[in-house]
Amino acid sequence: MQAAKKLVLVDEFVREYKRLQKPTDTIAKTGRSLQLSDTLRDQSVADDRKVREYVAALHRYLNVRKDVPPEVSVKSKPLSAMTPAPPPLRHSKRRRSRQFWVPY
Repeated sequence: MQAAKKLVLVDEFVREYKRLQKPTDTIAKTGRSLQLSDTLRDQSVADDRKVREYVAALHRYLNVRKDVPPEVSVKSKPLSAMTPAPPPLRHSKRRRSRQFWVPY
């Protein structure tokens, strides 16, 4: 029997929607994991630099948060409630004496 080829049309919006449904920490960890393996496979980098890059990527991988920190809400004051800023302090305009250097 011949192998049948199937052509399936996939809507790009459905693919993007499925990606958005995944937890963000899972997506971030996947990207960091791929970065770790790419660092090890890279043959163009010297071993000592590869170790430093691997350790840095490993720290980024391990420090991905599972919980998103809550946003800080800031309440603004209306302009009428704000007090005007005090005028800047004026310094006396005293000239500094110049020093002249004499060659030897």
